Amino acid sequence: MMLWLGLHFVDLALHYQLQSHPEPAAAALISGQPRRVRQCNDVAQTQGVSVDQSVATATALCPSLWLLEPLADSQEVLLELAQWAYGFSGRVVLVAPDLLLLEGSSMLRLFQGLDGWRQAINRGLEVLGLPYQQGLGLTPLAATVLARQGQDGNSDDPCRLAALLRSLPVTALQLPNDCGERLMQMGIQQAGQLLALPRAELGSRFGAELLLHLARLQGELPDPRPEYQPSPQFQQKRLLLEEAEQASMLLFPLQSMVAALAEFLRQRQLACGQFSLSLSHRQGPPTRVVLRPAFAESQRQALFKLLQLRFERLTLYQPVTELLLQSEQLSPVNLTSEGLSENGQPLMASQQPQRQLISQLSARLGAERVRGIATVDEIRPERAWRWAGLGEGSESVASRPRPPWLLLEPQAVTRQQLQLHQGPERLESGWWDGEPVCRDYYLAQTGDHRWCWAFRQHDGWFIHGWF
Repeated sequence: MMLWLGLHFVDLALHYQLQSHPEPAAAALISGQPRRVRQCNDVAQTQGVSVDQSVATATALCPSLWLLEPLADSQEVLLELAQWAYGFSGRVVLVAPDLLLLEGSSMLRLFQGLDGWRQAINRGLEVLGLPYQQGLGLTPLAATVLARQGQDGNSDDPCRLAALLRSLPVTALQLPNDCGERLMQMGIQQAGQLLALPRAELGSRFGAELLLHLARLQGELPDPRPEYQPSPQFQQKRLLLEEAEQASMLLFPLQSMVAALAEFLRQRQLACGQFSLSLSHRQGPPTRVVLRPAFAESQRQALFKLLQLRFERLTLYQPVTELLLQSEQLSPVNLTSEGLSENGQPLMASQQPQRQLISQLSARLGAERVRGIATVDEIRPERAWRWAGLGEGSESVASRPRPPWLLLEPQAVTRQQLQLHQGPERLESGWWDGEPVCRDYYLAQTGDHRWCWAFRQHDGWFIHGWF
């Protein structure tokens, strides 16, 4: 037995555009000639706005009404939602313009039953913040019509789901052509009445297309549909209702976009080594902001923090009208535990405070100003290191103590100023390149009890670094 869940996003074109606005606002979707209201939200309805009103009437009732145009590409919005839904089902079907179908039979064991699966989906829907209706059905078509009617049996009992389907009005079954109107004129108003009629007589009066529709509705014939194929890279676009003149105004819509990116990475067990934000303007080319964490990152809080820090030094020379967030460098996430967090939970490599600090410094100061250090196979201390990119540094393999702070030029001291604790360690090299050294190094303390790395050579004593 197959089980399908239909998710109908009510007035999707309207509420999707309102996601970028932080405050509830009266809004209406308008189209046609002359312009009329096609969809309106609850805030607008409380002020008297209703569907099919003229724009003049609606704006007279609500002067602050937002007037929105239909989406340029509703399929793109459905693909974005399908990307989210892929975390709950391996088979997702898009039903334009505002509905998704999720196959559930194969997911019940993973989510420990139907209740666990539905609860996980409901939590995700609450985060999305879009109005929705759900409907469980035994076929894709049954789940579609039940979801559009908001009839959710929330049961995998075939008898109960079949009874719920038969209780629907005939006009809800999405029958082909004008079959629904003709059946209503004949006095057949309920789906149960229609399904009880002899198929041969129905076929002779309404044609084979109706019989095929009913057979797929009840699962008597297969209903093959193209399924969503997840993209290897993340991409999400958001159109702003108001032009943003300051970078801080973009943080609200970016919260949900970054959350979607983090969910994309979690589902695929990936980490992001680079992601970019494209800011579109009314005129001129878009502004592109590239963010490179010091280490590949997958946590929502860390990714959003990088954006916040980067925006502190971002100046907008033109207002922003649209956002486009993209992932560009993906790699398998490091699931190796690097110890325990404060609450005793395993700490992943990307969650180490040191790594997060380096990433934040890079975002605030610029990647070119935050560098790592790598060791070089060289005995002379002043030549035993080099600048490296973040994450490229290597740990020193020296068994003897080495100072983290090496002076650019050794500082001359007298023997009486030093208290020697460990050494000598002789370093002799460079005779082949004209800059020879022959030094005896000691771990020592100065008179003010500071630990240092000192050496003696033919012309006296010197401090070369501090611990």
